[in-house]
Amino acid sequence: MSQLRKDPFGPGWVIISPERGIEPSDFGSVRSRAKVSLLSPGNEHLLGQERQAMRLSGSSMSSPDWQMRIIDMPQALLSPKDFQITETGPFLSATSSGYQELVIEHPDARMTLENMPKEHLRQLIKMYRDRLAFLGSRPGIKHVQLSRNAGSIAGAHYDHPHATLLALPVKNRWLEEELDSASTYYEKNHICLFCDVLKAELKGKERLISHNKHFMAITPYASKTPFETWIFPRQHSSSFCSLAGNVIDDLADLLKTILHSINSVLDYPPYNMVLHTLPNEANDRYHWHIEILPRLTRQAGFDWSTGFYVNPTPPEDAARFLKEALMMQGVTS
Repeated sequence: MSQLRKDPFGPGWVIISPERGIEPSDFGSVRSRAKVSLLSPGNEHLLGQERQAMRLSGSSMSSPDWQMRIIDMPQALLSPKDFQITETGPFLSATSSGYQELVIEHPDARMTLENMPKEHLRQLIKMYRDRLAFLGSRPGIKHVQLSRNAGSIAGAHYDHPHATLLALPVKNRWLEEELDSASTYYEKNHICLFCDVLKAELKGKERLISHNKHFMAITPYASKTPFETWIFPRQHSSSFCSLAGNVIDDLADLLKTILHSINSVLDYPPYNMVLHTLPNEANDRYHWHIEILPRLTRQAGFDWSTGFYVNPTPPEDAARFLKEALMMQGVTS
């Protein structure tokens, strides 16, 4: 039976409707890539300016022996220039100011995030953190984000492991809705909404997928899409940029575990992965997290006209399937 669920992290509602179901034709699998791509070593001269890289000591900038690198986004929509707003009657426009960068995560175009060697992924997470901290410290920046698209259906422009970094002089709508809800909850209950949710999920366990000492993964109560998965730090933290070095191993482990589980259950679906964080600031009300959104359904007229997301897979069922896949991998936490 269908059920309306209020999203605790925003103003919207979600319809959980298992009767609708998911058809196999609704989605495809992300298949193996070619060994090389435009982003592969040797094509540095064809791409944007290098901003940061990890490569062999003594190597020069833009040399092809890198392990991971950050470049200016080719054909970027934003550029670092003065942010100026123009008001014309009821309409506002502004210069396309900001930073848009491409993280090329591995030299091998066939590599996936979950199959990266543990040390490589650990260094990659550090690079994410350090670059976002730098971008967040630029004058006028109010929002930073990291996003990954796996598969063309999810919006990937390259058949190569990559992520996009964004820094903007305006706030993000979805994050502001989360922050507004969290602030209202904090004023009423004097505790972080996210921390309270994590406490409840750890106790109830029906939407808890896995956890370790420093991080936990759940399927949210009001999941907007099937098998939507969020990863949180267990200790309160409002900014990914303050991620301590001694917890990165746990984040890498859980990220690899969850992606392997999703791939096992859903046969390597296209997905989006987004980081919701505040830029370099402490906040008692907000809690940074990673959202993984498999692309299994399409929004229809009902969704657009009502503003409701219709999710055919209850998050409790999704968590059960993912936990069973983890047990097959020998993961019990």
